Parts: sequence; C-alpha cells; structure tokens
Amino acid sequence: MSSSSNLDFNQVESWLLAHPYVLEPGLELYMKQLDLGLKLSVPFYGTDIFGRPCLIIVKPDLDDTVSDYILELVARMQAEGRRFRPLFARPSEPRVFLITSTIPSRMRQRLDLLSCSFSLRTFVVSSPLPGQFKPNMYLEDPPSRSGPTKLLQALSLELSKSINRLTQAVQTMHPDLLMQGHDWPVLLVYKNEPIAALFCEADEMIFVRPDATGFVQIGLNSDESIDLAIDYLLRYQLGQQPVEEP
Repeated sequence: MSSSSNLDFNQVESWLLAHPYVLEPGLELYMKQLDLGLKLSVPFYGTDIFGRPCLIIVKPDLDDTVSDYILELVARMQAEGRRFRPLFARPSEPRVFLITSTIPSRMRQRLDLLSCSFSLRTFVVSSPLPGQFKPNMYLEDPPSRSGPTKLLQALSLELSKSINRLTQAVQTMHPDLLMQGHDWPVLLVYKNEPIAALFCEADEMIFVRPDATGFVQIGLNSDESIDLAIDYLLRYQLGQQPVEEP
C-alpha cells in the first residue's frame, strides 16, 4: 500500500469533486464547507440520491482523533438535523465517507464499531499508474462485516426474487464484476471502479448508474427493468454505449 507521502491529497480531493461516482453512483459533491456550529465543520460534502447528507473526510493519515471527530459530526447532524433541511431532504440520516491512504491496526476496531452504528464507508487510496492521475480507490469492509453477502441473504423473499436474476448475472460475468459494501448501497465494481449501485429503500430495490447528465435510476420491479440493468452491465464490460432507460 502506498504511503500518504506518495500522494497529493489536494489532487485527490479535486479529482473526487470531478468524479463523485467513484465513491458511489448518483452521489453529488459540493466544494464548500458545511458549518455545523460550535466550531465543528466539514471541508466539503455531498448528497446521495435520496438527499441524505454525505460528509466527506479526506485524511491521509489516521490518528485517534479521527473517530472522535466522526462521532461528533454524526451526533450533531442527528440531533440538529432540522436546521439543515434547506440543504438535505433527510438531514438526520448522515453518511460519512472517509478517504485515507492506510488504516492503522489500532483504528480498524474503532471504525468497525462506528460502522455498526451509522453509515460509514472507508476508502483506501493508492498511487495512480505512472503518467496518469486516476488514484486507485478501494472500499474497505470493517473486519466484523462480510461485504454484501449478509445484506442479500437478509432480504425479504419478495425483494430477493426481484434481484436474484441480476445478482446471478453479476456472478457469472467475465471479466469479473465485483459486489462490494457492508451496508446499502451495494457497489458493482468493474476494474476497481464502481459502475453501478444497488439501493434497498422503502421495500424497493433500485439500480443506479452514472450517465452523461448525472445518473439513471431504475426500480427493479419487473423483468424489463432487470433486463435493462443487466444490459447496461454487459455493454459496459464490452465497451459499448449502454441503452438509455425509456
């Protein structure tokens, strides 16, 4: 794993703002500070497709203060969410995205405990290939969680039926298409880049993929909609232009 000294994290921030889908398809990021009051703020933030606040913390090296900072951010948002309704549709459901270069062993247990209490995703960044600036990012699952397996197993029978054909198709695709994430949304990752995401919201499965104007959202409630999702994934792997949702 590359050390933080090999990465310019100011460039990482700029790159994320221009390519928010690498964290999650449908995510919007804003290069502005979110002031939570009482000398507590986040350098920049965003919203997911449901209008939940996404607090972005880019910190090359993690120390013991990071977990306290994250906990304070989430506690403030949950306690005073109504103040932020002009910015977010669901301000009391904050999500935290932590971007770093490495996770010290002493921090893994802390981040694990926090991720059991609220939405926390930790991405480890390593250096790009020579002559390029596209940092490699990988979503790290907490040690006590097992990726999307348990999430999919815990779905109701009705929801399982709605996506069973999609997940089976994903598992048989070549080159490999990975499913990542210990909580919703589950990321569908091709060549180390999320190309789509699966949300479970209000008893509905939703497939989200990026496009030229932002993102396309497909409710997986019919054979036709699942066909559209599978078609997109296959076309992406083949390097073809995906068919737009009618």
